Amino acid sequence: MTQATTAPSLSTSPNAPMASVGSIPTKPTSTLDTALLVAFEHARRLTDIYGTTVIDVAIAWETVEELQVAKARRQTPAKSAFARYCEAHPDAPEARIYDL
Repeated sequence: MTQATTAPSLSTSPNAPMASVGSIPTKPTSTLDTALLVAFEHARRLTDIYGTTVIDVAIAWETVEELQVAKARRQTPAKSAFARYCEAHPDAPEARIYDL
């Protein structure tokens, strides 16, 4: 007798507690965060069910990686301490910009 296995559901309960792993958000704040959380959970479940040697598992984890890269590219870089100083003290000699 053969058992039929079904793929895990991609839906997640918004009230379910989630553990944070790397840059995986615990509480989604955008659609990208939600997609990343769902993809991570899907990849984790596929790994639990099929192990690490199935191509579908590798594809699921690659999807997680691609979403993490997309999230990293979306984030604006933090201003340096010098840039914050120049904004706070525009009259300081260090903050002067000379046009030639």
